[in-house]
Amino acid sequence: MMAQPELDFDRPVLVHKNAKDTERLAAEFIQPKVTGLRLKTLQSLAAAPSGLSSSQVVQKVNAYEYSVKPRLTELQNMGLVVDSGERATNLRNRQEVVWQITPAGTEFLRGNND
Repeated sequence: MMAQPELDFDRPVLVHKNAKDTERLAAEFIQPKVTGLRLKTLQSLAAAPSGLSSSQVVQKVNAYEYSVKPRLTELQNMGLVVDSGERATNLRNRQEVVWQITPAGTEFLRGNND
């Protein structure tokens, strides 16, 4: 697994230290987008330190499977969740990624609760 880049949490969420203005603007654009089902998904992973499969997240947030899975991918692209490397078997006897919240995801939620 790749090391997480150093982030500056005194700036908009997901901004590296000494970030260029374009990175700061992009972060400010993304930050308000973690709402609704994305936020519920992130919160469910924060409550499960060992991680959750996408099927488990679906159950926790009480949403449609095909609504939750794209949210996990979006959160991964934002650096807020990561594939833990673990796999879980779903009800169809197929393997699924076990997702975990990243330090950036945890920090984002702290910022949302202030």
